[in-house]
Amino acid sequence: MKFFIKRGASCIDGFTVYNDNAEPVYTAAVEASPSLRIRLTDNGDRLLSSIKFNNFVLNYFTVRCARRFYALVPCMDKQFSFAIYGSTFRFIGNLADGRFSMLNSDGEIIMTQKKCWTQQGEGYEINITDGQYHIFMLSVAMCADIYIALTESHPIPT
Repeated sequence: MKFFIKRGASCIDGFTVYNDNAEPVYTAAVEASPSLRIRLTDNGDRLLSSIKFNNFVLNYFTVRCARRFYALVPCMDKQFSFAIYGSTFRFIGNLADGRFSMLNSDGEIIMTQKKCWTQQGEGYEINITDGQYHIFMLSVAMCADIYIALTESHPIPT
């Protein structure tokens, strides 16, 4: 499955997720108070994923989707990436470049992200090979995009 993610004018304006035919399929609304929260919904306004940016001792994201709970902690190993807790998925690539992949426990690539130009403007192309986890993969992509935007142009919210 191929998706395109387009962020609003700023990191708190939310996201729209488009399918391969440039039709909006998901919307992510961002609430910035008191902490940063993202709600990923389908076109019927059904909640699919809930993301929260946490700033307690360190900065990290928590993601709730498909009755599971995950934590994404930014870390610096060989490259800037996320350590993912609550699953066997592994993050490879460079978060700062906006170009990365997700691997399953067998080492197979199940998601890739890269910057691209779409009909709606600059965004990210997401290719997901395992449809079972596509909501979580889209959530990870949004966490990466918002973390990059927050650290580049705005102070991290407290």
